[in-house]
Amino acid sequence: MTTRRILIIGGGVSGIAAAQLARRIGFAVRISDRAVMPAEKKASLVAQGIEIKDGGHNDSHLADVNLVMISPGVRADHPLLLLAQKANLPVESEIDFALQNFHGRLVAVTGTNGKSTTVSMIGHIFDRLGIKSSVGGNLGDPPSAMVLRGDLQPTLVLELSSYQLEQSQTHQAEAAAFTSFSNDHLERHGTLAAYMAAKWRIFDWVKPGGVCLLSKDVSAAAKSFGMVRRTDVTWIEVSGRHYEINAGISIQVVAHLTQRTDLDTLGSLLDNFKGLPFRCEVVGTISGNLVINDSKSTNCESTCAALAGLKAPMILMMGGKGKGESYLSVSSWANQIQALVCFGGSGQSIGDELSLPLKVLGKDTTVFPTMGGAIHHAVAAARQSGCGILFSPGCASFDEFRNFEHRGLEFNNTISGALDKTLDGILQPKI
Repeated sequence: MTTRRILIIGGGVSGIAAAQLARRIGFAVRISDRAVMPAEKKASLVAQGIEIKDGGHNDSHLADVNLVMISPGVRADHPLLLLAQKANLPVESEIDFALQNFHGRLVAVTGTNGKSTTVSMIGHIFDRLGIKSSVGGNLGDPPSAMVLRGDLQPTLVLELSSYQLEQSQTHQAEAAAFTSFSNDHLERHGTLAAYMAAKWRIFDWVKPGGVCLLSKDVSAAAKSFGMVRRTDVTWIEVSGRHYEINAGISIQVVAHLTQRTDLDTLGSLLDNFKGLPFRCEVVGTISGNLVINDSKSTNCESTCAALAGLKAPMILMMGGKGKGESYLSVSSWANQIQALVCFGGSGQSIGDELSLPLKVLGKDTTVFPTMGGAIHHAVAAARQSGCGILFSPGCASFDEFRNFEHRGLEFNNTISGALDKTLDGILQPKI
C-alpha cells in the first residue's frame, strides 16, 4: 500500500492544525516553511511525528509526496505549488481538508471589513438561542483544529478571507454573506477586479434555495465589476452604517437557518454583544475621556467606520505599513478628528495627504517614526485638548509588529500608565 504522504506549505496556525489532523488520520506529514521555526515549537511537532523543513522552501520538499496542502498565505505563483501542479499532484486548502467529512449546516462570511464581527454576532445569537455552533476560519480557530479536538458543532460559521476563497473548492453552505468591499490586498490579487472576483466566489458555496446576503455598497461595487447573481438562491441587501450592516446580516442569517420571522426579537439578542478585541475596544480613559484601541483597522474604510461611530472628536492615530491606497477618505470625517497623529512606515505619507484638508479646519497633524513616540504625543495632546484617543491605524502592522494583535497589545502596554482606569470594553461603541 502506498504511503499517504502530505506536504503542507506554510507552518502558521492553519498549517500546523492541518498537519496535526493529517497525522491523526494516518498521513506521513511534512511541513515546508520559509521561516526558521522556534526550537521549542519545532521540537513539539517533531515529537508528534511531523517532519519539518524550515528556513526556506526547496524543490526536494516534494519528494515522495502524493498530496499538497496550502496555507492561506501561499500565493498561486508559489514555486512549490507550481511544481506540484506540474507534477499533477492534488492540491487542497486547509479549509477543503478540514471540511471533507463535515455534513452539518455551514454559514460562510467574507468582506474587506466587518466579517469578524459578523461571524461573532451570528455565533452570539445562536448561543443565546441555545443552538450549538462553532465559529472560526480566518477568525480564531481553523476548522482543522476544531476537527482535531472533536468539538466541531453541527452548525459551523466560517470567516473566509479572499485568500482562502481563492484557494478553496466550493462547499455546501446554507447562507453566505459579503459585508463590505474596499481597496485591499492588491499586493496579492493585483487588481480590484481580481479581488472582487475572489470575494464573490463565496456565493458559489450556497446551496440552491439558500440565501446570499450583502450590503448595498457591495452590491453596487459588484455591479460595476460585472459580477453575475445566481438565480437559484435568495438575495438580501442590507443597508446602514457598518455596525448596522453587520447586525442586519447576522440577524437575517440566523432567521434563515431557524426559519424565524421575528427579526426584532433576534436583534435584541445582540444587546449584550461586546464585540472583538482590538475592534473599537475601549481600554480606559485619560482625564475621563475614552481611549479606543482599533488595531484591527488595516485599511481606510475601517478607520472611517470607527470615526463614524464617535460621539465627540478625538485624537486620531494612524500609521503602519500602507497598502497603496489613498487616505483622503478619512478627511470626510474631519469633524470627528481633534488632531491627527501619524506613525510608522507610512506615517509621513498619511500626514502629507491629510494635513492640508485638516489644516483648513484648524486640525493639527504630526508625524512620528514609531508608534511609541506617537502614543506619548497623543496622550499629551488628549490631556491638553480634553478629548479622547482613537487608535485606528488604517494600515497593516508589519513595519513594526507581527500582526494587528501584537500591535494592539503593544498599544495597550505603552498607554496603560497614562490611563485613569481600564474598562474592559464595557463602553464599546457600536461600530
